[in-house]
Amino acid sequence: MRATFGRTASLTALAAAALAACGGSDGDPVVQTKACADLAGMTLPKDRIGLDSNGARIDTATVVAAAGGLPEHCDVRGAILPVDAVNGLPINFRVNLPTSWNDKAVHFGGGGYNGTVVSGTGAVPSAPTGDPVPLARGYATFGSDSGHTGGNASFGTNPEAVLNFGYAQMKKTRDVAVQLMRERYGKAPSRTYWVGSSQGGREGLTVAQRFPADYDGILVRVPVVNFTGLQIFGNRVGQAMYDNGSGLGWMNSAKVQLLHNAVMQVCDPLDGRTDGVISNYAACTFDPTTLRCPSGTDEGNTCLSDKQIATVNAVHQDLNYGFTVANNVNGYSGWGWGHEFDPTASWVTWVTGSAAPTPTTPGSNIANFGAQYVRNFIARDPNYDALSTDPATGFTPARFSSRIQELAPVVDATNPDLSGLRASNGKLIIVEHGGDYARSPRATIAYYNSVVARMGQPAVDEFVRLYFVPGADHGGNGASNWPATQFDWLAALEDWVERNQPPGERIETVQRVGGSVVARRAACKWPLYPRFNGGDPNTAAGYTCAAP
Repeated sequence: MRATFGRTASLTALAAAALAACGGSDGDPVVQTKACADLAGMTLPKDRIGLDSNGARIDTATVVAAAGGLPEHCDVRGAILPVDAVNGLPINFRVNLPTSWNDKAVHFGGGGYNGTVVSGTGAVPSAPTGDPVPLARGYATFGSDSGHTGGNASFGTNPEAVLNFGYAQMKKTRDVAVQLMRERYGKAPSRTYWVGSSQGGREGLTVAQRFPADYDGILVRVPVVNFTGLQIFGNRVGQAMYDNGSGLGWMNSAKVQLLHNAVMQVCDPLDGRTDGVISNYAACTFDPTTLRCPSGTDEGNTCLSDKQIATVNAVHQDLNYGFTVANNVNGYSGWGWGHEFDPTASWVTWVTGSAAPTPTTPGSNIANFGAQYVRNFIARDPNYDALSTDPATGFTPARFSSRIQELAPVVDATNPDLSGLRASNGKLIIVEHGGDYARSPRATIAYYNSVVARMGQPAVDEFVRLYFVPGADHGGNGASNWPATQFDWLAALEDWVERNQPPGERIETVQRVGGSVVARRAACKWPLYPRFNGGDPNTAAGYTCAAP
């Protein structure tokens, strides 16, 4: 089947055409393996790719000598051609084929709005410093740019690009990579793993939901489960700070520090030890009105105005669309409390920004990402004023309900039915960070709870783990005076998938300074949290996984 569509095609019709075209196989035997250089110039027909495309071309295939901790490998680059030859955009990809292959593969996810080809030569999220990366372990590795270039949302007006970003590029890239392994090695990989963080985490949940038979083990760290919801939520925070152009809802860094200190005073001791880290995340609650300026207006850095409290509430209160979208989702979960002013990626980076927002400069990362999504994906007008709350023209979910309902099933990874992954004996590890303000940890928890509600806890425990790392920010850096928390999640997946050894209730993570281990901590299977038991605070044994 061949689908032809332009910019006006609906995502629903486009997605149906792509799925109806699903073909592709890992299967036909390869008669003769190829040298690396012989892969260059090849084309792969569309019937070797499981979703609709115009096939793939191999642009370059280069032998890279061993160096910098990486082994000798064949660096293959090319493009998967769009269905729409006029308006469509290619999916650019890279596949690394080590000369000494372990018969396995790792698919690396992207980040942000993607738009850059994933190299596949780096480390797994949160991997211990100095550990060999997957390519150095003998894995074939691969990734793509997800079907557009440039790390922004401008592609959101292109239906095929949105479909690829949402889910199709993962399947197409995987199928091309497997075919290249067959050409190079004469066989498909015996095991295939997915690793990804943030956007790559959303992509990992997407393949778990849509293409479960393609992967044996999936690692998702801090996933953007509900991508549409997060962007609308981020735009809501931007609207609160913007306050119809006054900027009075914005908080400077001193006010963020004020909020942080007050929350830590309440919640830090809840885990049995006052150490600058909130481990008992679920139990932490805070009333921001305790910081209210007496007049309700901005009286300086010792209090919060009513408009600034409204911004704080916009961060913490759940967003409700007023209608439901795919998988019975009706909005986005607000953030929990704590670590608002930790050193590496605090509210100043993600939530408030360094200056009050303007229509062209929303300020913080979540407001900027959200405004881009509202303009390009939802309004489909790059000049739309996403921060306006004007009753006649400003952005509200209700004003764009039909478009949001169209986008959600394509872009969001909220389907709680993981029965396909369970049936194929796949394993899924989800890692959440308690100090992450790039997206809400509570949204991941809500998704996990929806899977449990759908499948039952005993069934979920057979193949899914959710671990919660206290205080870590979006990139995994430690809170306050804690160094980054590291653990070899790929090895844990290998043990579970290949040796039937599931990870336990408590994971022992390491923290390093200058390459030396300075502490060992505990991360617990959700909903447990590491409670200090009076032992050595720098060892995992000093903490007991306790119920909140």
